[in-house]
Amino acid sequence: MAQQFPTTAQVIYDVLAADSAFLAMLGSYRFRGNSSGEIPALSIVTAGEDMPALRRVQGVECIIQDAGDTTASNYLTGDAPRLKTRWSVFLICWEESTGADLQAASEHILKRFTGSRSYQTVSTTDGLGSLVQTKVEIMSDMPIL
Repeated sequence: MAQQFPTTAQVIYDVLAADSAFLAMLGSYRFRGNSSGEIPALSIVTAGEDMPALRRVQGVECIIQDAGDTTASNYLTGDAPRLKTRWSVFLICWEESTGADLQAASEHILKRFTGSRSYQTVSTTDGLGSLVQTKVEIMSDMPIL
């Protein structure tokens, strides 16, 4: 099997969505008008975009931003530069879950995506229902385990 790299937000989503151990750590989304019930709280969004028709989030939510921060490394040979993207993934702990649940999900992502790191773990504003969140950075040039 060829080595896989997180070159797009979709690749990150697909890896996490296929990981049953990670999905078991996530909470759920409930959408208005959805008769099929709840789905795992895993999504790809554009920064600042709201989830359409979202009625409720519970447990740990995982949001992957669809645009990353890209840097270029130029070669002396004049070849096309090597691009490296830093993807942002946010884990948010909603009521009915704890910081320990968020920590476990964060550690799971770090184990799957080599060279990733979690930082900026902060409490969230009272009244929103979320308790704490952390940001995970995933580098596009590091292999997926």
